[in-house]
Amino acid sequence: MNHRILVFTSISIIAVVILLIYWYLPDPSEQNLTFDALNGLLREDLSKQNVAMSSPVRLQSQEAIAKYCSLFSDERQQSLVKYCTSTELKDAKGKFLGNIHMVGSGEMPQVVMALIQTDPLMSELDTVKTVFHTVIDDVVCKCWEDIRPGGMSSLNDWIDGLKQFHQSDTQPHSRSTQLKLGQKTIQLELTTNDDGYLWQLFIYS
Repeated sequence: MNHRILVFTSISIIAVVILLIYWYLPDPSEQNLTFDALNGLLREDLSKQNVAMSSPVRLQSQEAIAKYCSLFSDERQQSLVKYCTSTELKDAKGKFLGNIHMVGSGEMPQVVMALIQTDPLMSELDTVKTVFHTVIDDVVCKCWEDIRPGGMSSLNDWIDGLKQFHQSDTQPHSRSTQLKLGQKTIQLELTTNDDGYLWQLFIYS
C-alpha cells in the first residue's frame, strides 16, 4: 500500500491511545456524518487553507483492518471496527504533513484522529493549528468561542499550552486534559520523536 502513515514510536503511547479509544467508543447511532461525507467535507475545507488531503484509503476487509487499523487490544472491541479510512495531508509544496484516520462500524466514524509531524523547531505549528481547527469545526462544531471548553478562550491557547507544558518537561509524551465540546470529547497529545514532534488530535463521539 503506497500510503504514508505516521506511527506512534512508543508501545506505551499506543496503549494509552487504545485505552482512550476503548473508553469513548460510542453508539454509532449518535453520529450524523458518514465516512464519505466527513472525508469530503474535510478535504474541501482543508483545501481552502492550502492543505491537500488525499482520497481516503478504505479498509473494510478483516485482513486489511487487522494489518493497518488494529487499534483495540480487546478482541471484542476490535471486532466492532468494521470500517477504517486513512488520508494523507500535504502542504502547498507537496510536503507530507501527516494523516487523518477514522474508525468505526457501519458507515459512521466513531473516532477521528488527526496527526501532524513538525520539525524540532516546530516551524509547522501554524499548520498544526490550521488543520486541527478545521478538523474540530467539521467533526464537532464551529462553537469553540461560544462554549470555551475548559475555560480556554481559543483552540490556539489550548495548543500553545500543551506546547509549553511539553517543552518544560523531560517526558517524551504529554497529553492535555480531556475537554467536552458539543456532544464529543477532544484531547491533544504531543510526542517527541526523531523527526521533531508529533502532534495528535483525538475526537471521540
